Amino acid sequence: MNRKRKHVKAKCSDERTRVAAISAGLWKFATKKRTTGVALIILLLLLVIAAIGPWISPYDADELRVTDRLQGPNRTHLLGTDHFGRDVLSRALSGTRITLLLGVSISAFALCVGLPLGMLAGFFDRFGLIVMRVVDALMAFPAIILALALMAIFGKPGIANVILAVGLVWAPRMVRVVYSATLTLRESMFVEAARALGVSTFRILLRHIAINLISPVIVQATFTFAFSIMEVAALNFLGVGIPPHVASWGGMMNEGRTYIIRAPWIILFPGLFLATAVLSFNLVGDALRDRLDPKLRRVV
Repeated sequence: MNRKRKHVKAKCSDERTRVAAISAGLWKFATKKRTTGVALIILLLLLVIAAIGPWISPYDADELRVTDRLQGPNRTHLLGTDHFGRDVLSRALSGTRITLLLGVSISAFALCVGLPLGMLAGFFDRFGLIVMRVVDALMAFPAIILALALMAIFGKPGIANVILAVGLVWAPRMVRVVYSATLTLRESMFVEAARALGVSTFRILLRHIAINLISPVIVQATFTFAFSIMEVAALNFLGVGIPPHVASWGGMMNEGRTYIIRAPWIILFPGLFLATAVLSFNLVGDALRDRLDPKLRRVV
């Protein structure tokens, strides 16, 4: 009985030590650079806005008030109103949710496609030759041009089509990152030792290759998130993204470009939301890269 109690106490102590170490690491990561800390605070605010946006919005995002159309920022409408009298602040807050949802979905799609393809391409030379030629062909097109072409192929605008189109644009980047890392890992001593011991190829890929790809994949996923929401906003701005009735930052800028001289706030504030989100994700991704890859750490 005493042995069991000691074992439980030791296990609890180990868990506390592990949690403390993780907390200390996160705190060090957030406070090492002031810009990283600010970026994390902004991202946390965006997550809170996405979660409780409808409850903190001063108005309904789709409420039409023609009598209040094209009002500048004032006490009633802090960021002004658009050409339909809709509150710009409420629509910007509502657009945060769909923007983050699309960013997560596109990053997950790129990860699910890029990780297995990149690993197999890096581990098997003949398969890699074919995959990387396709990747090179896709990456030869500018991202926005390829996304527009895919949206034209898929047909009508929609959330699912946007996720698929932008995901196919950024999946080749993930494939290339995983491919280059796998090429290095497959020549490592621990992989050679596993082969010598007769470990199956599937087990080597799963236990020795995939687990060592966590760092570059996490970093690439953050950059994919940042640039994918920018691509989504560009598609919405061009009118081929998600439906116009869904509040989004790109859609708001598309609607406001007609009134850019008369009512610049319609396009200005959604653009600031988008620029702040993209910059914050880029700063966090840069900090993660420096933290997770010792070879890329900067001397400050």
